[in-house]
Amino acid sequence: MEFNYDIKQLKSFLEVLNENSFTRASRKLRVGQATVSHHIGQLEKVLGVKLINRTAHGITVTGEGKIFRAYCESVFRDIEALKEEMAAGAPAGLTTVAASTIPSAYLLPGVLADARKKFPGIAYRLAVADSREAVGMVKEGLAEAGIVGTEYRHPSLVFTPVCRDEIVLIAPRGFPAHVKIRELASMPFIIREQGSGTRRTCEEALAGHGIVPSALQTVMECSTTEAIKESVAAGLGVSFISRLAIAREVKARAFHVIDVEELKIERSFFFVHSGIRHLQRPAALLLELFIESYSAGGSKS
Repeated sequence: MEFNYDIKQLKSFLEVLNENSFTRASRKLRVGQATVSHHIGQLEKVLGVKLINRTAHGITVTGEGKIFRAYCESVFRDIEALKEEMAAGAPAGLTTVAASTIPSAYLLPGVLADARKKFPGIAYRLAVADSREAVGMVKEGLAEAGIVGTEYRHPSLVFTPVCRDEIVLIAPRGFPAHVKIRELASMPFIIREQGSGTRRTCEEALAGHGIVPSALQTVMECSTTEAIKESVAAGLGVSFISRLAIAREVKARAFHVIDVEELKIERSFFFVHSGIRHLQRPAALLLELFIESYSAGGSKS
């Protein structure tokens, strides 16, 4: 005979044994006693054995009932384990995350480490690009999520601010510690490439003071933060850069931060994902960890 039963019948059977009563089991399950009796009767019919004996003093479980009870308990343990895995587990393979230069080097490593500690089975692939390219990868489905320094609005994308940052002006030895904003035009600048979130944010901030990009003396355009830091330390020029990226060099006095009068450049880093595709658990976990780990000021708690 084919064993054909459902979860409700198994639950009724276990509750009758746990409560030692059909009446109390029906109350706990919030169904009629006749329903519980029907469930037990159907199980006994399908299995072809007697599971429970009713007596004047209550119920007793048969030998076959004891065997079936162990099976039912195992089924419900497996169901609970499955629920936990479905809620927190990751699909097989790598989850691609696209990130611009600063998040990829100074924000994501710690968050990815936290994710691995929480769920060792999760694996990520980090694709480093400028902010515009990273957003494009998410929009085209080439990355599950992105961490970028600029919000490129699009109806299919969702941007969530997760960390604050300040962009400062760094300079080699010999440059003053304080300058007026109009003095920027006389300085040799190392700038980021087109598409960089840092460059876009700086240009927007300077435009607010009437300074257009062509007014600056550009000596080099560069696509990596490390190359900019090395170039400034070598004395090539000054550059706007994330404060997150320069802690070690400032401490080692490889260069210093110039205070620009009337200029303060701040921005947010954004977690970006598709608003029309379901966000897979590994990527959703990163968003949760970012929100937990970083304060509004951008420092890890």
